[in-house]
Amino acid sequence: MNKQALDLNRLRVFRAIWECRNVSRAAEALGVSQPTVSHALRDLRAHFGDRIFVRCPGGVMPTPLAETIARRISQALALLEQGLDIRGEFDPASSRREFTIVMTDIAEAIILPRILGLCRREAPAVGFRAIQLPTESVVSALRDGAADVAIGFSPALRASLLHKSFFRSEYVCIASATHPRIRERMKLQDFTRERHAVAQAQGTGHHAVEAALQRMGLLDSIGARVPHFLALPTIVAASDMIATIPRPLAELMLPVAAVRMHPLPIRLPKLLIEQFWHERFHDDAASRWLRALLPRAMQEVFETGPQGFKEAVD
Repeated sequence: MNKQALDLNRLRVFRAIWECRNVSRAAEALGVSQPTVSHALRDLRAHFGDRIFVRCPGGVMPTPLAETIARRISQALALLEQGLDIRGEFDPASSRREFTIVMTDIAEAIILPRILGLCRREAPAVGFRAIQLPTESVVSALRDGAADVAIGFSPALRASLLHKSFFRSEYVCIASATHPRIRERMKLQDFTRERHAVAQAQGTGHHAVEAALQRMGLLDSIGARVPHFLALPTIVAASDMIATIPRPLAELMLPVAAVRMHPLPIRLPKLLIEQFWHERFHDDAASRWLRALLPRAMQEVFETGPQGFKEAVD
C-alpha cells in the first residue's frame, strides 16, 4: 500500500484495536464485521511493514511501532473528526465579524442606517464596511470572500451570481426649484434643451441614463459627471442643469436641496434592486444570516423611508 491508500477508515480501525486490544470488540465498537476489521488490519500491516498488533491471550497487543504511532494517529483522527463535524454556526449576538457589502451611495444613505439599527439590538458587535466596485470586479470579490453580498441595480450580474429581488423603483428628473425655464412640469423639449449632470455609479446598471442621452444625441449636453448620485441634487440646486436619478434619492433629498422632482419625459428601464451572492457561500451560516437581515432592513425602509420604493417579488 502507498500513503494515499491509508484512508480514514483504516486509521479508525487502528484506534479501535488499540483501545479494545481485541479484534472482535473493535469490530463491535465500529459497528462493522470482524472480517472487515481483519482486512483493514492486513492493509495497515502492509502499509507500515510491521505486524502492528500480535495475538496474545484474550486478544492482541501492540508492537513497538504501534506504540510509537498510536498517539500521532489518535491526535490526527481527533483533529480530522473535529474539522469534519463543523457546521459553520454563527451567533450574531456574540460575533465581532465585519461584513463587507458592495453598495451604491444611495444604499449607503437609505439602507445601511436600517441595517445598523437592526444590529444595534441583535448583533451589537457586528460591523459593516460599504465598498463600491466596477461591475467586472463584483463576481470575483464575492467568489473570493472579499465581499459578502452586493446590493444594487446590476442586471449584468444575474447570470453569474445567485440573487434575490429587494425592491422596484423608477427614474425621475430633478431641476432647481428656481430654474428659469422649468416650472411645474418638465417637457421633452426641456429635457433635450437643458444641460445634464450625470452620475457614473460604477458597478451598477445606471449607465442606462448616459446611454439614453447618447441615443438622443445629447452627450454634448452633459455639463458634469460625478462618481456618485448623492452629489447631483446639490449640483442641480446650484445650477441650471437637470439630472436623472432614482426616485427614492430624489424624495430623500427634497427636504435638504432646493430642487423639484418631475416625471421623466423619456422611457428608461424600471429599476430592480437586488442582493447578489456567490454560490460558494450560499450555505454559510454567517452569509445566510446577513441575507436574511437585508430584507428586514428593507421592510423598515418601506415603512419609514422615502416613498419611491415598491416591494419586489421574485
